[in-house]
Amino acid sequence: MNEIIQLKKIEENELHVLHTMLEKITIPKKNKTNTRRGFDINHRATTFGITRARFKRTNGKLYDLSESSIKCPEIYNELLNIGKKYCPFKFTSIHVNKNVTCPKHKDSKNVGSSMLLSFGSYTGGKIVIENVEYDAYYNPIIFDGSKLEHCNTDDLEGTKYSLVFFNLRNK
Repeated sequence: MNEIIQLKKIEENELHVLHTMLEKITIPKKNKTNTRRGFDINHRATTFGITRARFKRTNGKLYDLSESSIKCPEIYNELLNIGKKYCPFKFTSIHVNKNVTCPKHKDSKNVGSSMLLSFGSYTGGKIVIENVEYDAYYNPIIFDGSKLEHCNTDDLEGTKYSLVFFNLRNK
């Protein structure tokens, strides 16, 4: 899928519960050892749902439920509810970003469609997909992040949360 689909805008109150929950936790800061090349080493992000098992896992599984899903099951459940309500495809994982401005990239570990949705008290930080600017502020956008190059504008001010609903490659 190389098309970009802008879905109907979501009412701000639909994400109020999730916003309140996210404000109460500390989303992990990514550093030079656990972030992708080109991303700001101080960005905050975590994944809920299924992720590739990390070194701490001893159960032998290649994929497993993320540590964030285990530590914050109420947030994971709220993310699943939002996904079931607004995401028109099945997904394995939800990436949560806080104040992330990403460089041009493709999501090489994802497969198929992704749905991006942003919210919070911010301006700027729009998504640029294949050199065209879109606004995901309470406005879900579906595109194949593994095939289409995307980034954010670097004019973010305020607190921005973004959710990316996606499927892992080789799941």
